[in-house]
Amino acid sequence: MIDLIILLSAILLLGVLIILKLNLGFSIFISAIFLGILRGFNFLDLLKNLWITLSASDTLEVLIIVVFITIFVSILATFGFLEEIVKSFSKIFSPKIFIPAFAFIVGALPMPGGALVSAPLVEEGAKSSVISSGEKTVINYWFRHIWEPVSPIYPEMPMNAAILGASIPFIVSVQWPVSVAMIVSGIIFLLPLIRVNGDSKLEKSFKFYLEALQSVLPLVLVILLILVLKLSIILSIAAGILYVIFVKRVSFQKAIKSIDLKFLFKILFLMFSIFYLKYTVIDSNVITGVYKVLEIYNVPNFIILFFLPFIVGIMTGASTATFGVSYPLLLPIIRSVNIIPLNLFIAFVGGWLGIMLTPTHLCLSLSIEYFSAKFKETYIILIKNLAFVFLLSVLWMLVLKFSR
Repeated sequence: MIDLIILLSAILLLGVLIILKLNLGFSIFISAIFLGILRGFNFLDLLKNLWITLSASDTLEVLIIVVFITIFVSILATFGFLEEIVKSFSKIFSPKIFIPAFAFIVGALPMPGGALVSAPLVEEGAKSSVISSGEKTVINYWFRHIWEPVSPIYPEMPMNAAILGASIPFIVSVQWPVSVAMIVSGIIFLLPLIRVNGDSKLEKSFKFYLEALQSVLPLVLVILLILVLKLSIILSIAAGILYVIFVKRVSFQKAIKSIDLKFLFKILFLMFSIFYLKYTVIDSNVITGVYKVLEIYNVPNFIILFFLPFIVGIMTGASTATFGVSYPLLLPIIRSVNIIPLNLFIAFVGGWLGIMLTPTHLCLSLSIEYFSAKFKETYIILIKNLAFVFLLSVLWMLVLKFSR
């Protein structure tokens, strides 16, 4: 029981610090230290976790990726590419289409911190519309995550397949209703938020389609290098940076000067804090303790299946950590001889809702920071969409239950 109390106390503290408008990175960092202390960590244990976080390959990789993304986006914005992209797309598409499309297309890439790539495009595109910071945040965040439940190139897919002993196509066949529910929710609740200023005449000639294609070549180059040539994200973005520098004849000195260093350091600390919380949760074994409590008190399986991934998702904000920690514990419930689709779907929905809800989710926190959005407005919009997805998921659970 003590582990459950510790987890809930850490979540409560994080919520209070956010309400008090403390910097998001500091709020998450303090919550991680608080959880560690409650779990019995001494000062040396906390320092050890700091070193583990800093030296972990996934932490270092994400930090480096975000540095490259920040440079890439800064150059695109400073030297006119973002303006050209939005200008060309606005000639052939309504803002209700191209603003969410930017997030949707970039979201096809399993890129840590990818919200920073689509956010400037959403920001630039929103200049032709009336959209608040909170609305832009949720639009950028929501549409880029539609791919993840069904995309085989996201890293949690092969990991989950290995843990569950199932094929990726089978996992996709279980999880696809979540992506469909997100699309429907986005159409119903988010597209109406994009209020267009005046009437705009759209052009459908080949010339304007060609202009639109040319404007997004830096992004297309990065996408092709990652998906087709299988280059690393870092090398692909570096190639995109060199392409922009070459095409615009930008000196490296001007490129470096275009970077907002204050924003970059703020984002890097935020990401470090998220990873520090993640490693503190994992190293404390508090999740295992919560699972044992649920078993001891004979909590129904469907509650365990939903609740455990949900809590891990809230605390870590990462799909690989959420399912990598919870699925091995839940495996005896998820499968007997074969995987039970209903049980796997319940576990996935629980984890997914936790991941999408929490400020420890890198994409959500980055979007909030980028758009300088207010938490209250952002969460009012976000929770409405998550509640809709949850409702449709429950209906699908009933279909699965009664079709067996």
